[in-house]
Amino acid sequence: MNLRLLARPILMGAFACLFAIFSYAQTKTVTGKVTDSKDGSPLAGASVVAKGTSTGTQTGADGSFKLNVPASTKTLVISFAGYGNVEVNVSSSNTANVKLTSTADALTDVVVIGYGSRKSKDVTGSVARVTEKDFNKGQIASPDQLLQGRTPGVLVTPSTGEPGAAATINIRGTGSISGAQEPLYVIDGVPLIQGGTLGSASGVEGSTTPKNPLIFLNPNDIESITVLKDASAAAIYGSRGANGVILITTKQGRGGKAGVFNFGATTSLANTARRYDLMNAQDFLIAAKKANIDGGADPVAAGEAVKGIDNGANTDWQDQIFRQAISQNYNLSWAYSNKGTTARLSASYDDQQGIVRNSGLKRITTRANLGQKLFNDKLKLEANITYSNTKNTYAPLSNNAGYQGSLLGAALQLNPTNPVYNKDGSFFQPGDQRNPVQMLAYFDDRDFVNRFLTNLSATYQITPSLSYRAVLGLDNAKSERTAFADPRLGSNAYGGTINVFGRDYQNGIQGNGRVTRQNLETKSTLIEHYFTFDKTFNNVHAINAVAGYSYQSFQSSYTGRFGWGLNTPVVAPTDVFVKDFSKFKNYANFVPGFDRNELQSVFGRVNYTYKDKYFLTATVRSDGSSKFGANNRYGTFPAFAFKWRVLEEGWAKNSLGKLFSDFNVRANYGKLGSQDNLGSYAALNLQQTFDVGSGPTTRFIQQGNPNLKWEEVATTGVGVDFTTKNGRLSATVDYYKNERTNMLFFAPTPGGFAPTSSWWINLPGKVNNEGWEISVNYKLVKGNKFNWDVSANVTTVKNNITGLPTPINTGAVSGQGLTGAFAQTLTNGSPIFTWSMPVFQGFDGNGNARYAAGAANQLVGTALPKMFAGLTNNFSYGRWNLSVFLNAVSGHYVYNNTANALLLKGSLRNARNVTYAIGNGPENPFNPGSVSTRFLEKGDFIRLANMNLSYAFDIKSGKAIKTLTAFASGQNLALFTKYSGIDPEVNVDKSINGIPSRGFDYTQYPRPTVITLGVNVGF
Repeated sequence: MNLRLLARPILMGAFACLFAIFSYAQTKTVTGKVTDSKDGSPLAGASVVAKGTSTGTQTGADGSFKLNVPASTKTLVISFAGYGNVEVNVSSSNTANVKLTSTADALTDVVVIGYGSRKSKDVTGSVARVTEKDFNKGQIASPDQLLQGRTPGVLVTPSTGEPGAAATINIRGTGSISGAQEPLYVIDGVPLIQGGTLGSASGVEGSTTPKNPLIFLNPNDIESITVLKDASAAAIYGSRGANGVILITTKQGRGGKAGVFNFGATTSLANTARRYDLMNAQDFLIAAKKANIDGGADPVAAGEAVKGIDNGANTDWQDQIFRQAISQNYNLSWAYSNKGTTARLSASYDDQQGIVRNSGLKRITTRANLGQKLFNDKLKLEANITYSNTKNTYAPLSNNAGYQGSLLGAALQLNPTNPVYNKDGSFFQPGDQRNPVQMLAYFDDRDFVNRFLTNLSATYQITPSLSYRAVLGLDNAKSERTAFADPRLGSNAYGGTINVFGRDYQNGIQGNGRVTRQNLETKSTLIEHYFTFDKTFNNVHAINAVAGYSYQSFQSSYTGRFGWGLNTPVVAPTDVFVKDFSKFKNYANFVPGFDRNELQSVFGRVNYTYKDKYFLTATVRSDGSSKFGANNRYGTFPAFAFKWRVLEEGWAKNSLGKLFSDFNVRANYGKLGSQDNLGSYAALNLQQTFDVGSGPTTRFIQQGNPNLKWEEVATTGVGVDFTTKNGRLSATVDYYKNERTNMLFFAPTPGGFAPTSSWWINLPGKVNNEGWEISVNYKLVKGNKFNWDVSANVTTVKNNITGLPTPINTGAVSGQGLTGAFAQTLTNGSPIFTWSMPVFQGFDGNGNARYAAGAANQLVGTALPKMFAGLTNNFSYGRWNLSVFLNAVSGHYVYNNTANALLLKGSLRNARNVTYAIGNGPENPFNPGSVSTRFLEKGDFIRLANMNLSYAFDIKSGKAIKTLTAFASGQNLALFTKYSGIDPEVNVDKSINGIPSRGFDYTQYPRPTVITLGVNVGF
């Protein structure tokens, strides 16, 4: 036997054992937990690696890890998708508990920009992104409430305080003078149908404020909201980007192999933030007597008149219609990610009561976001599916009620000495005034909306640099609104006829009752194909390019039917009015509607980067719309943007580098289009055959204009971004200028010879918006336990019209004797929504109004704010977090149509209530309530809009509950304003002939103060 050959493996084995023993002695075990810095939730699947080695592990479902590393290891690198990397020193410790911060605040943050994404440092256009940690908190019905006040250039104005009410969103001012002014909403890549609900349809009382088009989305499913503000950012959406684009990205699957369950529950209490200071019964009678005397009656006759209106009660009618609203919300989600499979399933239930009785919103939403990689990760299949069922109940409110007012108008002016009920239990019904409690009892108005939004996509990685993506998007919505009016409603105060194409149906509500049922169905289909090329050459030249094709069709159909007359009389207070659509004797149809249009497009974008120093973006989209005639069907919309990272220059590092860690200069120019407000068949002559109950009738309904062109907006902007050396201060400053031309407008036909009175044209003239945007973030205090961050944004807007052939009036004013009155005009040299009315100069010695310039109309300011701002203070101490948000708007005026119509001294002579200021004021009781600056008030305000306090409990590992956070939030907690109405932040629709209005307050649904308590639990 050869001993030498035998000894060799024995010695090698011995050495191996000794080395292993030595190595084991030279290792150590590090344990720890990785959590989200915002809410303390565990991050499952986070990577933990010893720096400079391949030794590593991943965190478990509870965020914990255990890793053996060489004893000489000084640093661990912890990373997780969507979060910034953190390096932890473990040279003197075997424990590493790490909080990762979302990259929303980091330079490497990925921003969705439409048909792709970019790192924030590479973005050239004006893009603002708000993530979940910055969202407004509390009772949230729609995503725009998350965004309000949080980003420069974006003004969100709620129409009313009704749950789910629409908001007016303007990005860098408003430019359209007819129809659509809203931005384009894109949910996970699918552009939405505008509308989809019957919220703007008429109930039995008149037209109502529309519901929010985003109401079907669960705000808890949203990861981030990105706003594309200029043409260089929005041009990829071409003809639909003229009013800006809002991209909503929902949460995707994550949480590791075990998955993560989250449950959240909230309860909210809402009350009226402000009320009108109406007279009580005693003071009302005194003021009514004085008003009669001032009106010429002798004291004895005045006293007798007051006795005639004293019905012995002392009723606060505001108490009768308002309530403390109790709302609740529940959310459940499960997120999972493992080996190329991602999933997130969620469901929510909302029950929001309105502070006006009989109003509210109930909503069920479900969502599934699924992803699967196949063929060595070359193919990725994704599905984002949303279903929602929303049920709205409406109080009898309308935007166009007459002098008697709808519910709120009736409550404000009704005689406070009137009782609610007669002795026999029937409702007290005084003459032609309306009993609000009777209105609440005898009107029933509700709808439901079912909506499906589906986005199916497949992405194939052809080469490491080239991918192909196919998208199918489906957006379907069905809504039905049914309204009943009880036959016991009084004849003097209710009723009226229904007119359908010139035919009056003489069927008042009293004794007949009434029902209306309206159905709306909308559909949209999106098909897209596009290629993405992304490659860096020689570490110098980087190219990211997108090219594709898009097709989207839109269709809507409307039907309506109404009935009257009951087989079984309903008279006594105890009689039951059966709310059944089939129980009426007579029926007739509203004129039905059908609409369909198509949009097909080709688009491309190239992002070029040189040495991570110079960034150039070129975008072009060509859209073809079926709304236009053959001559002008296609519009092409190009855009360019440039960005210079100054600190990448050698000379700048030695100068600016001493102060800044990042300093960028940007410039952009581009064109965008618009055709959303244009009728689908505007280029065609149309006639319609319908049957309203008297047999088929054919009418010519539209004069077509085959020469229509695309409305266009040209945008120019420059900007600067910087971050200081220590990273505590960052800021963005932008100057922008937008010019809108070829404005689409529904105008009178020339000469009046056409079969119809109006048709669509391109109106001469321009609308300009220009201003500044400033956004600042500052880490005021940065300590071990206590931190204080401040974020502020300010936007200025200067709006101006030039070149209009004639002024255009809008803004209908409601009130007795005000039929045909208006208060706004669009005219050259002034902003859109300029107020036009006589200037009030007080009362003369007899209490009659005095006006300047012979009571001629004068231009007296605008409804558009000239400045708006937001200020957020975030405080954290240990596991406590406090956020305080204020917003401010100034430089505009609000027309108090409520005061104009209802709150006049003359109302007292007619036994109608008023505020103390009016009742004790100098006005003559016979002074007419003419439109004037008497009712035009500054709309400036500062609002403590949102406050949120939360505490993240310290949960030990191994427990069933992984995270637990409790919070309390408040909304609309304080309002500082000189406006005499309930709230200056209001926009009741008072349009005329389709020309939108702005800044009207007419018996608005008040904005509540809301306190919310909630808890979020992770399992």
